[in-house]
Amino acid sequence: MKKNKVLSLFIALIMVFACAFCGISEAAQVGTSNGVSVKQSQGVSVKQSQGDSKKGSTYKPSSIKSGNYMYYAVYDKIYKVNVNTRKSTLVYTSKSGYWFSDLAVKDGWIYCTMDKYKGKDGLYPYIFKVKTNGKSAKALKQGMAPVIYNGNIYYIKYNFDMKDYNKNVKIVGLYRMSLSGKNDKCILKSDDIVDLAIYKSKIYYIKYSDNGCYLYNISTSGGKSKRMFGNSKAYIESIKIYSDYIYFNYGENIYKAKINSTKKTKVISNAMLKDVSEGYIYYTTQGDDSQSLYKMRIKNKAKTFIKKQKFEFGDVTVEGGYILMTLYYRLDADSEYDAAEYLCNTNGKNGKLLKTYFVY
Repeated sequence: MKKNKVLSLFIALIMVFACAFCGISEAAQVGTSNGVSVKQSQGVSVKQSQGDSKKGSTYKPSSIKSGNYMYYAVYDKIYKVNVNTRKSTLVYTSKSGYWFSDLAVKDGWIYCTMDKYKGKDGLYPYIFKVKTNGKSAKALKQGMAPVIYNGNIYYIKYNFDMKDYNKNVKIVGLYRMSLSGKNDKCILKSDDIVDLAIYKSKIYYIKYSDNGCYLYNISTSGGKSKRMFGNSKAYIESIKIYSDYIYFNYGENIYKAKINSTKKTKVISNAMLKDVSEGYIYYTTQGDDSQSLYKMRIKNKAKTFIKKQKFEFGDVTVEGGYILMTLYYRLDADSEYDAAEYLCNTNGKNGKLLKTYFVY
């Protein structure tokens, strides 16, 4: 059963990560002996850059909206939802993939990560594309976290053999290829990259290792990488870029830093960063048995409550006045589902559950 498979991967992730890095509570990516146990607990939140914005305007690290539609995935299916009618339509169902994530929509194409499942608890990630009408589907390369930037796909490359799932799945490094999957080129060799974003011809990426967690940048053409900050005591995650600032979680707090600086400034305490859009920071706070979603205006720090969720929020993407988010529910014997895709306005109104499903 799908639910049992995901549960086994989740347990394996906890065990591996507890042994590997005690200072970090959420692994963005962990290799297993049989395949890839990828994703943070809510799935990898990886950024798809469509190009640079002018200073002061909104830079969207992920674009899942095209026209009146926002795109999302549930297991091996990709859907689009009309933001006006709130009606979802099935776009594509995979015959070989197990899980789609990291969606980005560009010029009539959907680019994403497709995990194939084979063997015992083995997930094998591929860079995948399909037209928004569901046609011309194609797996491009072994890897994950596609970033669409200036006519190319930047991604984290993997090396594995699906015919022999006892071999370790290895991260090779940061690579770049054309939108058709050709001209594959290495930007940076590394086996511990877990998240990335691109802005003004620089790749910002996170590295987890036994020595700690650090944020780096490197030119999109390659060359020497630069360490910005980090240490062995706190984890870095959730890279978002807005108006020449990079926002991120550092431990349990949200920080920001100029894109060319090594000095960081705390923005919000005891919060988890979800998105930055149209002059607002979207974030969650933790209660006893629930989380609350807020937005804070960057200009004057005015905070607005949006939604409360029993248990926790997953990915939250804000575009064009709408929020598409994943909700998680505490699993018990009477649960009909433990996850859902949800759409609402940025003020929290006119919300609708789009799809419900099991994850754990």
